[in-house]
Amino acid sequence: MTKVAIVIYSKLEGAGKSAVYRALMFADELMRGGDDVTIVFDGAGSTALADVLDPANSLHRTWLKAAPALRGVCAYCAKSYGVHEALTSAGIPMLTEDKGHASLRGLLLEGRQIITF
Repeated sequence: MTKVAIVIYSKLEGAGKSAVYRALMFADELMRGGDDVTIVFDGAGSTALADVLDPANSLHRTWLKAAPALRGVCAYCAKSYGVHEALTSAGIPMLTEDKGHASLRGLLLEGRQIITF
């Protein structure tokens, strides 16, 4: 079993949409393979999470396959990008382990390989 952390920094704009799509598909592939995967949305990626939660979004169905692996979103970044309230209302966990940010070191300490999109 592989331990992986997928960290999504991309917005759903331009090439970022492809990156987010691929990240979600990769998470689904890992889960189907029985691997231990977790997803963290960080930086501008916090806006992508808010977008894919919308059932009208073209990536929503892809998101639903990957959603069980969600660890959460960086709280600081969600605030900075103006999506904190929407994500909190949707029940998304806010990650604050590193001075209000999501901890990447914590993922390494769990023995995870970090892959960024």
